[in-house]
Amino acid sequence: MYEELSAPLPDVGAYLKRIGLAGAKVEPTVQWLDKLVHAQLTHIPFDDMDCWGRGDTPSLAIADIYDKIVVRRRGGYCFELNSLLCAFLKALGYDAYLVTIRIVVGRDFVTPPAHCGIVCVIDGEKYFCDVGFGGPVPDGCVKYDGKVYHGYRVVREGDFHCVQLVHGDGSAERVFLYHDIPMPPADMIPMNFYVAQREGSVFRNQLNVNLRLPDGGVWIKDRQFSLHSGTERIDREIRDLDDLKQLLEQYFGIPGDEPPLRPFDAAV
Repeated sequence: MYEELSAPLPDVGAYLKRIGLAGAKVEPTVQWLDKLVHAQLTHIPFDDMDCWGRGDTPSLAIADIYDKIVVRRRGGYCFELNSLLCAFLKALGYDAYLVTIRIVVGRDFVTPPAHCGIVCVIDGEKYFCDVGFGGPVPDGCVKYDGKVYHGYRVVREGDFHCVQLVHGDGSAERVFLYHDIPMPPADMIPMNFYVAQREGSVFRNQLNVNLRLPDGGVWIKDRQFSLHSGTERIDREIRDLDDLKQLLEQYFGIPGDEPPLRPFDAAV
């Protein structure tokens, strides 16, 4: 039962194709790690429709996540997206592992663990990356040296490592806290159930689909559709489920008959 959470990636070539890098000859370098994170963020959407649409707890078995994201061209949320990317990186020869994360944006206290990220060790140096937050994240990897990469930096905060968003004026905002200890995949099971099923969970109560664009982003929150790029800006209400299905296929590449959906005003 638990072995399936650590299973190898079924097909590296198909994953590369899914993120727009078909046939690429990838080396386990920092430069390629940046490219892979960017490619994933711009090709695979954050998608909480399993929780929102059916009230399900997503499977964390690598084969199931692979089928959902690579074969059926869906997205996923943190535990799915980062688990699959971590398996992909390992298959490419990276020394990569998952870490348990506490989301502390806008908070001055230590929150319960409810997220995960990835740490890669390359030539003796460590790098943080995350493709599953569902909000702003570094568009590449962030080295453990306190310097700013992709608008973020990793610094020590007591016993924790802290990922900070660094603003244009130089001020910094705390985003994540984590202990740099490899997380056994089985540890995600209670967190996955908690965030998917607890009363008031944002994933059960708010439709959230988003995808980074090369020059902006496109997202759905509840009944609001937005696209902001260098050449286009759209903000409008989603009319009904048929309209939602068209938007999912046109802007996120999610097949119209694939996602589990429910009427906007129906409870799960």
